[in-house]
Amino acid sequence: TTVEEYRTEKITDDRTGKVIGYNTLEDRQSNALYVLDETLAVVGKIEGLAENEQIYSARFLRETGYFVTFRQTDPLFAVDLKDPENPKVLSELKVSGFSEYLHNYGEDRLLGIGMEADEETGVQENMKLSMFDVTDKANVKEITKRNLTDYDYSEALYNHHAVMISTEKNIFGFAAEGCSGNKFYRNYFVYTYENDRFVETLKVDA
Repeated sequence: TTVEEYRTEKITDDRTGKVIGYNTLEDRQSNALYVLDETLAVVGKIEGLAENEQIYSARFLRETGYFVTFRQTDPLFAVDLKDPENPKVLSELKVSGFSEYLHNYGEDRLLGIGMEADEETGVQENMKLSMFDVTDKANVKEITKRNLTDYDYSEALYNHHAVMISTEKNIFGFAAEGCSGNKFYRNYFVYTYENDRFVETLKVDA
């Protein structure tokens, strides 16, 4: 979860002393992971992660949790959940942009669908595909990425049901939208992952 904290002061009417509003003195944003038991009581937690960023995606695979935060770059966190009362951050990988959709792709790969962004300003640029190697949870790596330079929106970024995916058949697909000048276009893409790169197998008007 992303946590927002505010420190405020009351604004009062000098004449009547009545509270007429509040002034924000300080605001702080951070992220946390909480482990709950069957009664929904918190039994383990990690707080204060990635200050002034927010969570964009999360995926839990067996005893490891992965989540992405973003402000200017994309830290991909891997968290050890073997001991529910003592979750531990195993690694934090920083790459440009961010992934809003994560999906395990076999035993040691993690697929990300998201947006590329300028590393200095954080300004979003275009959609991108990323494949992460999660063989070593303490040293997660981005193996390859593919920028969809002409596309800047997809329902897949906000709705996981918008992604067609079969890791057994090594195939995934989604619709993406973009525009150039006054021309708007929407296409459906199908990809496979071969020899550590994304291969486009289908592109049709959607």
